[in-house]
Amino acid sequence: MYLAFYSNSDEKKGDVMTLPHCWEIKKCGREKGGCKVEEFGECPASKGDLGHSCWAIAGTLCGGVVQGTFAEKEGNCMGCEVYQRYNRANGTDRSHVMEAHPDEQKHYQEVLRNMHRYDN
Repeated sequence: MYLAFYSNSDEKKGDVMTLPHCWEIKKCGREKGGCKVEEFGECPASKGDLGHSCWAIAGTLCGGVVQGTFAEKEGNCMGCEVYQRYNRANGTDRSHVMEAHPDEQKHYQEVLRNMHRYDN
């Protein structure tokens, strides 16, 4: 599902900004009802409607392989177009995600808090 989102600058241009989920960008097939669900199971990002924060979710599929925790997959994720678009530090669409998906933002912040607890 795409979320249509208008920002002030977009309104002036008459453009609609869409925020596709990671499974729509990567075409992994692990979203609910996807072609790979039977083989790999539904992706945790899809189950939690966290398709704009997949790098922070353990068990996502990348390159045909189920991935581990963020710490284990960080290097791969940093080069990914989804991460580059949506990561909250410097992603090109980070402010739109935070505004348009407040529940996902809360979950993402909780994931980060938990990661920092284990880092210390």
